[in-house]
Amino acid sequence: MLIEVEENKFHSVSGKYWSIKEVDNLKAQQLVQKLNINDILARFICSRGIDSDNVDIFLKPSLKKQLPSPFVIKDMSKGADRIAKAIINKEKIAIFGDYDVDGATSTAALYKILNMYGSVPIIYIPDRLKEGYGPNIRAFQYLKDEKVDLVITVDYGMTAIKEVDYANELELDIIVVDHHAPEAKLPDACAVINPNRIDDNSNLGMLAAVGVVFMLIGAIKIKLIDLEYVREDSSPNLSSILDLVALGTICDVVPLVGPNRALVAQGLRVMSKKNNIGIKTIFEIAGIEEYPKVFHAGFIIGPRINAGGRVGQSDLGSKLLITDKTEEAREISYKLNDFNEQRKVIENNVIEDAKKMAFSQKEQRLLVLHSNNWHTGVIGIVASRIVEHFNKPAIIISENGSNSKGSGRSVQGIDIGKLITAAKQAGIINNGGGHPMACGLTLDINKVNDLSLFLNNKIKDKDINKKSLHWIDLSVAVKGATIEMLSQFKNAEPFGSGNPEPIFIIQDAIVFNAKIVGENHVRCDISDSSNARIGAIAFRSIKTNIGKTILTNNKLHLIGKLKISEWNNKEYVQMHIIDVIKF
Repeated sequence: MLIEVEENKFHSVSGKYWSIKEVDNLKAQQLVQKLNINDILARFICSRGIDSDNVDIFLKPSLKKQLPSPFVIKDMSKGADRIAKAIINKEKIAIFGDYDVDGATSTAALYKILNMYGSVPIIYIPDRLKEGYGPNIRAFQYLKDEKVDLVITVDYGMTAIKEVDYANELELDIIVVDHHAPEAKLPDACAVINPNRIDDNSNLGMLAAVGVVFMLIGAIKIKLIDLEYVREDSSPNLSSILDLVALGTICDVVPLVGPNRALVAQGLRVMSKKNNIGIKTIFEIAGIEEYPKVFHAGFIIGPRINAGGRVGQSDLGSKLLITDKTEEAREISYKLNDFNEQRKVIENNVIEDAKKMAFSQKEQRLLVLHSNNWHTGVIGIVASRIVEHFNKPAIIISENGSNSKGSGRSVQGIDIGKLITAAKQAGIINNGGGHPMACGLTLDINKVNDLSLFLNNKIKDKDINKKSLHWIDLSVAVKGATIEMLSQFKNAEPFGSGNPEPIFIIQDAIVFNAKIVGENHVRCDISDSSNARIGAIAFRSIKTNIGKTILTNNKLHLIGKLKISEWNNKEYVQMHIIDVIKF
């Protein structure tokens, strides 16, 4: 049985503290009767703290019920008016997009809809290595020279105060469409559309940039219908781009709650039709035939779209998602696939270096790691891996003198976007921004120690305590880990940030046939007092306490996710072990 280190808290071999969520049994039984669902699904819903009034919408996400009028977002009407005017008057429009997946999908979605209204926007994606992050003066001058009248920045622009001021001097209109945490001062643009503005009351701060773009597209449609430029019955069907909205939302790791949950659920259905040639081509190259899930978007499509911006050509991702030519899509997809393989090699080398460095900072609440040998294209991924390994926020910096670039990732309870905004306001970094779970920044490398000290002092003990406890949703016996039981959880999808996959614990497990598979995974079989048996695997664990413990102990409490896998056309249950508790 589990041995408590303190009340309802258990210490694992990876150094984490776990607790099993308490479930209101009466409430669970009421849900079973009311909704005619399985007891374990009802218990899961209770463990997530979902109110009884919200259970139906949780199990059946609905855009109609969960997506409000786009005009609840501050400046939405002003922005849509200006874009509608540009469309009607045949003005030249440019979309200035970020090179990550959220930026690429935002760019592609806006381009496709504007194109349906007869506009053919210029796409401008800055080169990550040469231009860095966000709008820049040289790019705005180039667009002005190209006779552009209106620039719409997507997925950034909130910190481009000087750049927008310069555009105003050029008489180049700017609309900022973003979701990152703003500073006190906003850019002096025609419209600044961001549900995370301090003066915005829309309660849509969970949206990714592509979600904000989708709202903008809806507002543009309403404006053009009102102006009688298009008829409602012949205007574009906005649901056609929901596959792009789902892809960007998933890959930007924003919470899958509220409207995001409905956008992703419906977007995956649209994605399954494979109408987007670029997405379809990546599915074919990756050999994906089943119905798309969050995993496919986040771990198969997303990394390939990102690879162009990381180690190749920054605009390849948006080009792939925009094209309607099969041959062009195939050519770009193969390029991105090659770049992704290059990225993996570079990434693995940087991860090993960063881990060694992180061990010397074990006492820090937030890790700030830096080197002049780290490729800027992989520092975001490396930050994620360091957070995963050390269970604390991390910022990875690629040194380049006064223009060193960093990328950070966080843990629940510590808003790294706000921390970076505070660092900029304190004059420690040149530029930066983000949201609760991720950030980007530039700084003079000579100030890296100041940054580390500033951020670590900002994080309070209560934040550390809040994020240090990890939750187990349900305890299950091996006999109960069946395909029928797991099928019930399809009703709780999509899973992702804000609605993570269920975490199970199998207590008093008997571990046997443990062995190393692949380069660094550990596989085993598990049973318990029920005498039932399932397989299990711990990925990337051979050098960790988790892998070592599984290989050397035959009685453990196992924590992980239960998956339905398939081999030779036969389905079976497998546990993906994420932690282990000795007893």
